Amino acid sequence: MSEVVFELFWRWLLIGALAFGGGQAALSLVERTVVADTGWLTPADLSTAIAFAFMTPGPVLILAPFVGYHVAGLAGGLGAALGVFLIPWFLATGSARVLRAATQQPWVRAFGLGTAPAVVALLLVSAFDVGRASFIGWPTVTIAGAALMATKRRVHPVLVLVGGAAIGMLLSLFSP
Repeated sequence: MSEVVFELFWRWLLIGALAFGGGQAALSLVERTVVADTGWLTPADLSTAIAFAFMTPGPVLILAPFVGYHVAGLAGGLGAALGVFLIPWFLATGSARVLRAATQQPWVRAFGLGTAPAVVALLLVSAFDVGRASFIGWPTVTIAGAALMATKRRVHPVLVLVGGAAIGMLLSLFSP
């Protein structure tokens, strides 16, 4: 059993190290590793795992503990999760130290001064596009208004989302 857990750790460490460009860029490596090379999952199992993982943030990172648990139980899930997160964690930690020193440079401050408003503009454009597709009648505008007021009153964002989802489901029961 410990050999399988070590193999899960090692293979997911490699996937975590090579998943540059986002997790989707590593899907072919994941497929080759867990289906073709090891037979840990069938193609149908992997498809199901990917479908469920894409309902969460960081879908490929969610696949690691799923596959590990499927193969070797809790120890396998923990080994795979540790493997896939270890290299990105080290890279992020190392980058944070370098970036902290770099933020003292005048050109980095100037860069941030110009990019911060640009990022806000990009977020606003995205919010406008999502809003245009989301506001399809008075009920959705009302839900958005209630969510805005709840957020202003410091209601936890998860509760705001759950509340909006619940109201949307209730409204769908009574709409034609």
